[in-house]
Amino acid sequence: MSGLKLWLILILSTAATCYSFSQSNGDQYFSDRVETVQIFPPGEPLGEPVLSLGDGSSTLELHFDIFGAELENLEYTFIHCDADWKISDLMPNEYLDGYTESYIEDYQFSFNTRQPYIHYMLQFPQTNMNFIKSGNYLLKVYPEDNPENPLFVKRFFVVDPRITMAGTAKPATSPALRNTHQEVDFEINIQPLKSQFPSREIRVFIRQNGRLDNMVKDLQPLSVTNGIMNFDLEKENIFKGTNSFRYFDFSSMKFNSEYLDRIDVSGDVNKVYLLAEQVRRFKEFKQGPDFHGRYYIDTKDWSNPQIEAEYSDVFFRFQYDAPLLHGDVYLIGELANWSFTPYNKMVYNFETKAYEATLYLKQGFYSYNYGFVAKDSEIADITFFENSHYQTQNQYFIFVYFRATGTTFDQLVGLHVLSTNEL
Repeated sequence: MSGLKLWLILILSTAATCYSFSQSNGDQYFSDRVETVQIFPPGEPLGEPVLSLGDGSSTLELHFDIFGAELENLEYTFIHCDADWKISDLMPNEYLDGYTESYIEDYQFSFNTRQPYIHYMLQFPQTNMNFIKSGNYLLKVYPEDNPENPLFVKRFFVVDPRITMAGTAKPATSPALRNTHQEVDFEINIQPLKSQFPSREIRVFIRQNGRLDNMVKDLQPLSVTNGIMNFDLEKENIFKGTNSFRYFDFSSMKFNSEYLDRIDVSGDVNKVYLLAEQVRRFKEFKQGPDFHGRYYIDTKDWSNPQIEAEYSDVFFRFQYDAPLLHGDVYLIGELANWSFTPYNKMVYNFETKAYEATLYLKQGFYSYNYGFVAKDSEIADITFFENSHYQTQNQYFIFVYFRATGTTFDQLVGLHVLSTNEL
């Protein structure tokens, strides 16, 4: 297949993908046979999917399962997107050195599991397919010779650390918000960019944990002096602290862990019932183990979690006296790709007086919260159920994009993480 023909196919099949992806605020699965798609640094399943441009030791791992026992030939490619996750104007050979598509050749069949699946793994970049541009990227996986029908797309980042940053995440400066909000103050040294028009060429985003719905975009500095952008603000850079993420652990199918009501392995599909949960809006803050809404796969019953962990129907029940008519309730976290879809939308049960949902999950440790999305909003209000505290452990990711005058794509020239753990 010629490079031009492949690029035309990728343009047609991915332009809509990038757009809908940015609107849905989450990664996209296009097949119900695909589950548990993760990208993380080797050995760090809770790590952020970030590559350092030009660093030969910087790699990421893709892991995912396809239900069934029939091996498929799968291909993958990378799509360069702009800061807003819309497809960029770059041709593949302008951001990739070597091949622009390749095969996923590392796989294992599940062993002795009720739900048969094949676990696929890819470590990238490969020596024959490397990145030469920084920015936002999608990894796209599709059946052999069928790029117009992808199985999924997954976000990751390639950063070219050309600038430096320093800052703090602290309780809000405003006395009225100090007990409930957190403030992200920082400075960026942009001198290495030699930007003549920083207000036009540089974009700064802040992301709280993995959430994309409440991301602060195009944050404007308080000042720019001698190449230092000062973001010591008091309004535009604040976030609700929310609350510690709820969590549960079903890495063992033999014993109930904390927050599990019971495990039923008598049927064709394992069933895991969580304890009914309550609103925390009026409760005092209580710090627990916090994985910032992420999850990791694990099984204490067997030695290889990737191919021996079981899938189960996990039943969530969230007690609420009456249904909310002006919006919907969702499970929020990586377990639902940080999105609001029918998959993680909860349904009100009048008999139990609770919102309920069932997710098909692989054994492991999961963290999440409940969020309310009003009918006229695209942002989840987690504090509606969970309350908001300045002490909450949160991670804040600062992204700095640079589009030099005369170019048509966004470079990711800085990514810095601030944590409120010390609070």
